[in-house]
Amino acid sequence: MNKAIYTERKTLVKYDDNRYMAYLNEEVIEDYVPEVRDGEEAPEPVTGYAYTGTEPDGGTLIASGDMSRDSLINGIIRSRYSQTEEDAIKTHQIELFKNPDIAKAGDYEAEWEAFNAFRTEAIATVDRWLE
Repeated sequence: MNKAIYTERKTLVKYDDNRYMAYLNEEVIEDYVPEVRDGEEAPEPVTGYAYTGTEPDGGTLIASGDMSRDSLINGIIRSRYSQTEEDAIKTHQIELFKNPDIAKAGDYEAEWEAFNAFRTEAIATVDRWLE
């Protein structure tokens, strides 16, 4: 993963017909001091925004053919979980409902919590972008 810090908030940029460059995992850095360039005075502290992603600029390419809410949310989810992985997680939840005492109950609960937390964050991120 690559991390980059900017002095302005990043959101979403159309990359090509089927992908967007998304800036995820935002971390707000108060009193961030940008790097000093040769011959320049030290800049004043500002609010910085750090993004962590798979691309060198901290972004993450997500598959999405348009700017619709559902397509963007799905693109973010697919950046971490394939459809097959999501289906397996949901299947494990069905197994838990049928047999709560299954040997892997703790593992299945933990994977569901992680998936659901990521999904909730994806929804919040897209909603913020589309405000």
